[in-house]
Amino acid sequence: MLFKSPVSKLGSKIGNVANLYRSKIITTRNIINKTNNNNNMNNKFHVAEKLVLTDVESRICGLLKDYCNFYNTTNHLNDSESVILRITGGWVRDKLLGQGSHDLDIAINNMSGETFALGLNEYLLEHYSKYGVKPHSIHKIDKNPEKSKHLETATTKLFNIEVDFVNLRSEEYTELSRIPIVNFGTPEQDALRRDATLNALFYNIQTDSIEDYTGVGLTDLKRGVLRTPLPPRKTFLDDPLRVLRLIRFASRFNFKIDQDVLDEMADPEINKCFYSKISRERVGVEMEKILAGSNPLIAWKLIQTSHLENVIFFWHCNESVVEYNKKHLAILPQIDNIYNSGQLNQHMERFNNEYLKFLENDLKTCPILQKKLTTNKQLRQNFMLGATLLPFNHLSIIALPQKKLNNTAPVVECIIKDGLKINKNDAITVSQAVDSIKQYSEIVSLFNSKGNVLTRSQIGLFIKLFKGNWELVHLMAMFNDLLNSDGLQKITPTIIEYYDNFHSMIYQEDLQDCHSLRPLIDGKTLLKLLSMKPGPWMSGVVDEQIKWQFDHPNGEKDDLIEHIKYILPRHI
Repeated sequence: MLFKSPVSKLGSKIGNVANLYRSKIITTRNIINKTNNNNNMNNKFHVAEKLVLTDVESRICGLLKDYCNFYNTTNHLNDSESVILRITGGWVRDKLLGQGSHDLDIAINNMSGETFALGLNEYLLEHYSKYGVKPHSIHKIDKNPEKSKHLETATTKLFNIEVDFVNLRSEEYTELSRIPIVNFGTPEQDALRRDATLNALFYNIQTDSIEDYTGVGLTDLKRGVLRTPLPPRKTFLDDPLRVLRLIRFASRFNFKIDQDVLDEMADPEINKCFYSKISRERVGVEMEKILAGSNPLIAWKLIQTSHLENVIFFWHCNESVVEYNKKHLAILPQIDNIYNSGQLNQHMERFNNEYLKFLENDLKTCPILQKKLTTNKQLRQNFMLGATLLPFNHLSIIALPQKKLNNTAPVVECIIKDGLKINKNDAITVSQAVDSIKQYSEIVSLFNSKGNVLTRSQIGLFIKLFKGNWELVHLMAMFNDLLNSDGLQKITPTIIEYYDNFHSMIYQEDLQDCHSLRPLIDGKTLLKLLSMKPGPWMSGVVDEQIKWQFDHPNGEKDDLIEHIKYILPRHI
């Protein structure tokens, strides 16, 4: 038996730091380069010389080519007037890298996406016998210039593949406004307005050829380099989300960001534009893709060294809620200081360094947990978010100003749910884990102390609180202890050993799924056995049942009934 006699119960802003740290970019850039394993411009990536279409892609392109020929001939259009289609962006990049892609964005040279899609549907009605495809409904996504969505897009399906149609465009920004004037554009103008040269490659459907209007897109793809088609400052000021997109691509492909581009990513003006020009939904989409990718740590390092943490991990997107907290929340200066003093940035830097050691097994930690972190994407996502947001533990904001009671919410929960728009369940799970690390650390320490005095029920009841997410709390508490330890080389082995001992014990005692433990005797049966009426006393008795079951994992119902009769007077 691992346990001895019981002991007493365990106690249950918008900051802009970019300017402060820009001088550090040069000294920290080598960290990113080490992670990328891409330190020089001579690295080569395998890029196909010619695209090889799948069967369904060939059918889609064949249909589109036929329709364009039909349209151009029917309307007697000369070469300069003819409709030409180009597949743009990510599909071309991924195909050249030998990766599959269903992200079909098709640009039209001289009409809107909706107009083209409507005409295509009429063509399909008349030629069903040839293609065997019925027209699909067309969904139009309206433009939203205030959030850098500048053109409407028509979405439909061809051969069960989703296809987006939009016209080639040019964008012109004035000094007085960051909302561009958008017009039909040439292929070159459309390519130059994109986030990266390797994302500005086109596949001309009519000529079955790759088009590189930036002149360096194919070269950058082969060398694994992310650079902007236009000067990076202009590219980012036009649409700041491009900063985060480049970070995502660097993380996904293990590509290197060009030096000049990397320097501009920390520009204070671009930092501010994240608030005024980008919806939190768009930020959240990019962050979820980063966290689901193969190497989110590269993105974490780029966010930290570019000092974007204040705009990525902000606690609310509703301006009225932010303003209300400025007026009524006494601890708001404490929250602001985490951003403005660089505390969050410095914490991220330490997390990045220690997490890399953890993944490389430098710390010789529990192999079971290490494997779960690399294979369970949800656990990895929640761990990275929680461990990053540890400076906000036990801090809350007024999330619901209209309510008089229960109107506060943990900052961590708000950052994830309202700032990053990640689902509510994950936000609550991560927030609970962050606020529980001190208690978890204490119980691990007590378990490993001389003459361990914890009962099975004390540990079981504690683990049960996390509803199956105890390993997330375990990892975060351990990481927090590692980050806060002095003399890391000497103390780390003890910390790791303590946590591994505790983790092993939970599995040995079959407590890993204890959140699913239910009372042996249900409420209706209990009332009948005791000949009593329902009342407040039942809650306490149910708790006593669970506690007894933890301490008597092989106990029988008859013994439990006797125990309940014995403790019943305490609850009546």
